[in-house]
Amino acid sequence: MTVSGRLLILLLICLMAVSELYAGDTKNILSQKKELEQLQRDVEEGRRRLDSLQSAETGVQKKISEYDQKISSDRKIIRRLNNELNQLQKDIVGSDSTLQQNQSAFDRSRRRYLGNIRQFYMVAQQPAQAFTDLPNEELELKRRVVYLSALASFESSAVDQASELLDQSVGELDDVTGRADRVSGLKKERETSYAVERSQKQRHEKSLDQLRRRTMAEADRVTMLEKAAEEMAAIIARLEEERARAAQEGRGDTGPSVFAGLKGQLSSPYRGKITMGFGLHVHEVTRLESFSPGITIEGRAGRTVYAVASGTVAYAGNLRGYGNFVIINHDHQYYTTYAGLETVQVAQGQFLTARTKLGVSDSDGVIKFELRKGREPLDPVKWIKIESL
Repeated sequence: MTVSGRLLILLLICLMAVSELYAGDTKNILSQKKELEQLQRDVEEGRRRLDSLQSAETGVQKKISEYDQKISSDRKIIRRLNNELNQLQKDIVGSDSTLQQNQSAFDRSRRRYLGNIRQFYMVAQQPAQAFTDLPNEELELKRRVVYLSALASFESSAVDQASELLDQSVGELDDVTGRADRVSGLKKERETSYAVERSQKQRHEKSLDQLRRRTMAEADRVTMLEKAAEEMAAIIARLEEERARAAQEGRGDTGPSVFAGLKGQLSSPYRGKITMGFGLHVHEVTRLESFSPGITIEGRAGRTVYAVASGTVAYAGNLRGYGNFVIINHDHQYYTTYAGLETVQVAQGQFLTARTKLGVSDSDGVIKFELRKGREPLDPVKWIKIESL
């Protein structure tokens, strides 16, 4: 049951204590004392729940702090890996440029070497008899062969050196590329970890926000229960006084209720759509159960709210959680309540007939209507004519 519902019960108890002719009954006073004890237990339970919520809030804050540290560490590592990867990319570009230069040098050396071999082969293949009468030319030819042979040997060495440099450049490029791949993999892993930790932090922040709202609601609930306990203590004191007066005045019973015969025949107090019925409900966000002691009707702002039957205004004023509020006493046994009024056009103690205008709905157009037999809440849908909504 909601705190507002409990406060409503307290108010009804007080009104019944004043209006019923058996207000001095000892059983009624004992019942109020039990209600007071229950309220006090509710206060203690609320305080324990508040401590538990505050402890859970501290735990979630600690978790968020841990995720903050991990996220900060991951951010630093990602930044370092990113700098290292940028440098490796520059090294890859440099190694690739060196590889291209060495490849060009190797190609040039190879071409020169092949050219010299070709010339050496061509000179060496000239017929020797062509120079028997020209000894100087034969000597020149031999010198050329020796020269070309030495040049080919030199170019072969240059080719080998260029080949070694080329192989070295390929190895360096492969090494730098491999390091870049490893660093890139580490960076991706850290970025994944960073994203997961941020998601976990956001989830815990949402949980913390919910815990804070629940803590505030619970703190408000405890405050209201403490206030209700104070009011109950005052009601018990007034009941004790009323019992003493009733014993002296000899008050009698009130007889059967006329209102009880109107079940299923009452007109709706307000035209609109029922958005919350009577009974247990589960909150969509918190998943907490709460009991609705009446129905909620949603209509248009400024629409008239009527009394469902004749009776006396037992209360007209403002009640926390209900806003402007009217309670009508029917035969000192049944009570109807009307909450969510923008204005109230009746006064306490005024006798009303059925369909008397009580006021108009507030700016949200929502009216809460309850029907009780004494302290017991009843389902209004079973009492009013649905077609009149």
